Amino acid sequence: MSLAGRTVLVADDNQDIRDLITIILEDSSISVLSAEDGVNALTQASSHKPDLILLDVMMPGLSGIQTLERIRNHEDSEVQKIPVVMITAKSQSEDIDKALLTGADSYIIKPFQTGLLIEKISSILQIGGK
Repeated sequence: MSLAGRTVLVADDNQDIRDLITIILEDSSISVLSAEDGVNALTQASSHKPDLILLDVMMPGLSGIQTLERIRNHEDSEVQKIPVVMITAKSQSEDIDKALLTGADSYIIKPFQTGLLIEKISSILQIGGK
């Protein structure tokens, strides 16, 4: 499946991580939106309605879980349905369970392999993409 023409919102408070993921995704012809926190991620999700959101769990202000809750309870049903993949260094099973129970579609643990990231995105967009 080609990912060309798809748009992914990358929300992470670490600029280096956002830059790395942007390079990986753009190599697969994916358009990338970037957000440094949960509030900005919500704004971009509402205005651009990306095909998928990569969301860091640990961010200042609005955490990734809080941002995910707001996405899933958003007033716009299109925003509610955007697939969300949590990306984090937190690898405890209770952290993964909390993210999945809150409505995450998948979970990737940092550090991650490029192939795994693209594989997860491809898989999710094939199943539930626009």
